[in-house]
Amino acid sequence: MAFLKWEDYVIFIITLVLSLGIGLFYSIRDSKKKTTRYFLLGDGNMAIFPVALSMLVSIESGIMMLSIPAEVYMYGMQWYISIISVFVTSMLTMHLIIPTQRKLNITSLIQYFELRYNSHGLRLFSTIIRLLAYTNYLGNVVFIPAVTLEVVAGIPVWISIVTLMGVVVVYTIIGGFKAVVWTDVFQAFFMFGGMFAVLIKGTMEAGGIAKTCAIISEKGRINLLNFDPDPTLRQSFWSLAVGGIATGFEIQFSQMAFQRIKATPTLSTTKRMFILASILSLFISGLAVMEGAVMFAYYHAKGCDPLEANQVTNQNQLMAKMVRDIFQDIPCLPGLFLASLFSASLSTMSSLLSVLSTIFWEDIVKRHTKSMSEKRAVMITQSSIFLFGGLAVIFAFCISGVEGPVSRILDITGSFLSGTLIGLFILGWFVPRSNALGALVGGMVSCLFVGWISFGKLLSSGTRASVKLEPASTEFCPVQNISSLTNNTTSYHHVSTTTIWKSTDLTLESNQTSNYPYGPQGLDVLYSLSYKWLLPIAIILVVSVGTVFSHLQAQTHVDPSLTVPVCDYLARCIPAPIRKLFRCGVKISGSVNDIAGEEMAEASMVSTQEDLNIKL
Repeated sequence: MAFLKWEDYVIFIITLVLSLGIGLFYSIRDSKKKTTRYFLLGDGNMAIFPVALSMLVSIESGIMMLSIPAEVYMYGMQWYISIISVFVTSMLTMHLIIPTQRKLNITSLIQYFELRYNSHGLRLFSTIIRLLAYTNYLGNVVFIPAVTLEVVAGIPVWISIVTLMGVVVVYTIIGGFKAVVWTDVFQAFFMFGGMFAVLIKGTMEAGGIAKTCAIISEKGRINLLNFDPDPTLRQSFWSLAVGGIATGFEIQFSQMAFQRIKATPTLSTTKRMFILASILSLFISGLAVMEGAVMFAYYHAKGCDPLEANQVTNQNQLMAKMVRDIFQDIPCLPGLFLASLFSASLSTMSSLLSVLSTIFWEDIVKRHTKSMSEKRAVMITQSSIFLFGGLAVIFAFCISGVEGPVSRILDITGSFLSGTLIGLFILGWFVPRSNALGALVGGMVSCLFVGWISFGKLLSSGTRASVKLEPASTEFCPVQNISSLTNNTTSYHHVSTTTIWKSTDLTLESNQTSNYPYGPQGLDVLYSLSYKWLLPIAIILVVSVGTVFSHLQAQTHVDPSLTVPVCDYLARCIPAPIRKLFRCGVKISGSVNDIAGEEMAEASMVSTQEDLNIKL
């Protein structure tokens, strides 16, 4: 199935070599600054633009470039509702959380739990949860480009997984955090270039903008506003909106975001960086959604749906198949797309490895060992990157056996871990009355309950089927490729799209009827819950159970700098006695004014520095 030419391999290899070169450059340039803090957080004085780009590509991985177009191809554009919710939540948490996060003199965000609750047990529990969540995420990310290489270059998945991980491990180890950031900047340009190339060429091949829009509208892909409240629907406006809010909190409380918050010099620059990264995320996710729509229009106009014709066996390979079809006679462009996909994956993988080494050092090694030399400490953090790279490879092989878009697989396998951790952060920051016992009980209940649902969704055969939208036309597909639908393996006559679609409907309906004539029964009703509800449910369980158990104990002293007075931020018009009631006895004096004053002081310092530069 390989179709890449030598020039495509050249572009691809250049991407990998330059990524390694950036790591080597920073390793040589900053050889005298080899401390654990510098290796993990940089110098804390980085510019807005590179850090914003780094945050963008760390969050938006190859999963976004392959899985989201496949999602839109099969289920429509409604997924973008969740991205809008993420953006709104990010704008809110930027004012609520970032000011308090910047004041924390810590390297790993997990350290917050020991500061907030004075509980080493809770910190250790949270550390284990976060390490498992990020290793699972890393396994999903490395699996995506490996699947693509199998389609476009004929390289076995296992070889791609091991090679990719090896490259990322090397440049992350030799360069540290600053190498990760600047490599992300370099790779971001490849991401945008590859996505624009696919959009432009795909739209041309589909018949132009007008025809593309007409096809996706006629075939129901513009389905943003589905207000059906049924929680077992695969996706609806409600599950996507609420799930997007939860994802926004997940990004804010991630170690990747925290490292970039600490990498910028002042609060005002941090906020500007966060705004820029959020806007760029909104934009690039929109490009991924448009790619899925253009891909559907292209194959409908061509008259052969690759999934229906069995030309691909995994929906995550749809985008790679389209690249093969539209760029097969154009030199370099397949290589550009491959480089953009690998850039998206490499950037996220390097950031995750950096994060995992940070957590491992700060929350496992440093917390449980005696003080040691900086040289030995750096060697331990570097060695941990090898460890987590190996574990991620194992996770990737496990994921390869699970069917469905990778974005859905990640939501199912990671929600009970990520949701538990987000809930613990929200409980600590927004519920002043919460204590260590409440947080630990809430976290364990959430992890066990949502984990049970997640594994039930993956293993149960009686869950509600995810009904796909009408596929693209198969009018011009060779009959031998769709023999499973027509029982004809020799003829090459064309088959009507309507006939195939109706037969697929009948097959799906008969299967559902035989499995559960009245819909999912018993526990399968719970397992049929939309994957987008798992993260919000996990958060709600932690906060509600944690709050109840915390109220069963006497209130303990809480450091005001470790909580967020929500009413003080969002409802200053509320009378002071009522705002005081929501603080649960925590004495917070002028927190909002202090932050405003800090921003004004920073602005004054910047202005003074600019005046000095002008005079000089």
